[in-house]
Amino acid sequence: MAKDNKFLKLLEKYQSRFEQKGFLVGDVVKFDKDFKSHDSYKSMGDNVKELIDSYIDSGLHIRVTNADGGNDIVVAQDHGGGRFVGKVTIPTSFISPVDFGDNLAPIPDAQRRETKIDIKPVAVPALPTDATDMGSEVPTEGGNDTNPYLKDEDEEVVEESYTQQYL
Repeated sequence: MAKDNKFLKLLEKYQSRFEQKGFLVGDVVKFDKDFKSHDSYKSMGDNVKELIDSYIDSGLHIRVTNADGGNDIVVAQDHGGGRFVGKVTIPTSFISPVDFGDNLAPIPDAQRRETKIDIKPVAVPALPTDATDMGSEVPTEGGNDTNPYLKDEDEEVVEESYTQQYL
């Protein structure tokens, strides 16, 4: 009975969050304001510092890609659709989780684009039922009497089908 209990699954999920310093794989995180004052940041290489700064300046979500429960976690930029770019290992003291509640993370502003498409509905003019009432903009050359858009070569004459001939 305990295997089918949904409460236990939910409890284990939240319990694992606190056992792993509050971070789970897939969590959206943000860098703290004073993370550059830590000694561990100052001891990092210049290329790692540039990568972290590019994460912050990009405006994209930063997600946890590996959390093993230690003091270090692996984070990467989320380009959407499960594409994580530029993984880097940082201490957990640099970041804090972003809570969206039960909702998914919103689309970042860096991935939104302005569009110049402005669709305004336009009424479609009705075609006249009589071919003689049509204006000059409607092609009538080569058309039949009932539908001016059909030409004589487009019409198919069906005498009898194969099945009708057989019967």
